[in-house]
Amino acid sequence: MAGSCLLLLLALSLGNLAITKWQHAQNPVPGDFYSVYGKQMHLYCSGTGSPTIIIEAGAGADWLGWQGVQPKLSQLTRVCTYDRAGHGWSQPRDGPRDAEAIARELHALLDQAGVQRPLVLTGHSAGGLYVREYDREFPAEVAGVALIDSSSPQQIDELPGWRRTYETDKQDMAGQLRWEELKVWSGWERLTGNCRNTPSPELRHLAGQYDAEMCRPEYVGGDDNEFPYFETICKQAARLKSFGSAPLLIISQDPDRRREKMTANAIAGLPVWAREQEALKSLSPLSWRVVARGSGHAVHHDRLDVVVEEMTRLIGYLRGGPAPAFGNTVIE
Repeated sequence: MAGSCLLLLLALSLGNLAITKWQHAQNPVPGDFYSVYGKQMHLYCSGTGSPTIIIEAGAGADWLGWQGVQPKLSQLTRVCTYDRAGHGWSQPRDGPRDAEAIARELHALLDQAGVQRPLVLTGHSAGGLYVREYDREFPAEVAGVALIDSSSPQQIDELPGWRRTYETDKQDMAGQLRWEELKVWSGWERLTGNCRNTPSPELRHLAGQYDAEMCRPEYVGGDDNEFPYFETICKQAARLKSFGSAPLLIISQDPDRRREKMTANAIAGLPVWAREQEALKSLSPLSWRVVARGSGHAVHHDRLDVVVEEMTRLIGYLRGGPAPAFGNTVIE
């Protein structure tokens, strides 16, 4: 009996590995791979022109989530998305996953790929913290910045219940990771139908790409590898007090929205988040903020039109076009 169970477990595990390889082969990953500090990193650039837009995805996210935005902005200039270590198709790596490590890995990746500077750094959610660290370390490379509903270094203590939840989740992560590893490596996740992902409506044509990233044993836990360092990341990002004279676009979610299944803490946090978004304007004298009506945190999905329009305005200004409404906050 025990032998039969082991054979079944082995068959499920090997079957999962075979399917992940087949899905990868059926869904070739656009872009290129470069060796950065001994690990392969994935970078996907499209379009031509200067400045180059570099998109830093939010926590646990990768290049795929920006494939609604990238094709549209690629008609305007060069646009690059990439995968941080352990995300998407970039190999996991050991060591701290804080803002310093991530900014330096991105810098090395761009050097390896020969990506043209100057850059327009674009960060969503926690990606906004990494953008701040990159600018602090390599300010001469940055022509402009876009923060898309960016995290604030203060959110861990200012958002209702956030610190308590963060500390609890951080303590529980080790046990959760071991359980997740067991389910994926054994093939149980695939057997129970949990190896599929449902992309947002504008990315349904990429469903195969999303599924190919699911249930890969070597990537288990990779999309959460930065979470234990979030407090450190916030402290590092807070060291940047100004983007200097670089124009700064801030796009924020709608603070007046209400969605099903929102917790009381989430609702209470909306005005706090909005206040933090407004405070980001202090990072540049050439800043303006746009509130995307009806959007949640995933503004680039909920209001793709606003992101493309305002990014186009930013690029136009950097090329000598009309100035945005610096100092103002508008609702679109």
